[in-house]
Amino acid sequence: MRQTVTDTQRAMALTILTTAIAILRDDQPFDPANTVFGRNLFTEPALGSAGNEYSFENPVLPATQITLLTEIDPTNSSANHQKAKAVPMVFTILFSPLMTGIARSTLEDLLPLDIGYWIDGDGNRRSGNDMGTAPPQVLLHHYRYRASIQPTSRFPVDVELVFGDPDPQDVAENAPRTPVLMDVILTRDYFKLTPNRTNRAPF
Repeated sequence: MRQTVTDTQRAMALTILTTAIAILRDDQPFDPANTVFGRNLFTEPALGSAGNEYSFENPVLPATQITLLTEIDPTNSSANHQKAKAVPMVFTILFSPLMTGIARSTLEDLLPLDIGYWIDGDGNRRSGNDMGTAPPQVLLHHYRYRASIQPTSRFPVDVELVFGDPDPQDVAENAPRTPVLMDVILTRDYFKLTPNRTNRAPF
């Protein structure tokens, strides 16, 4: 039986996302012991990094996976990583139950996101936001964006949204008839700020 998403859960999802974008884009403080993300379940060293991965359990969305990855500041030239500052780099939320009632346009306006392009791993500007379905039979639909520059912006942020398209063959009465939000990934982009990376799209 499909779980019903409540208005309270949708409101919490949007609050979590606006908090996460503020941490990554605006450099608002991140305190794992006191955050709307929920209770810090555990903290473990990030693979291949001197930072940490923080995992949270939110009481309103207890089955949803929420993580924030920190890494040593890429702009820090100090060889002593023990004294270097760890900075938020990647926020990931994997919704369970899948989030009905939050349209892609809602997130485009809320975060907000630039429409019509995204930035690839080499810092190049690519046209469009719709990455299509991969593989099509799974109905996973990916979209990529660059977060819009705001007066409070400190860093560029790349945004990936993953939706589940409605299954036209699902005839169940409670089957989703509109896309459901599955995952959101926010990544702070230090590309522009690190050495030898000058040929890139603008912040």
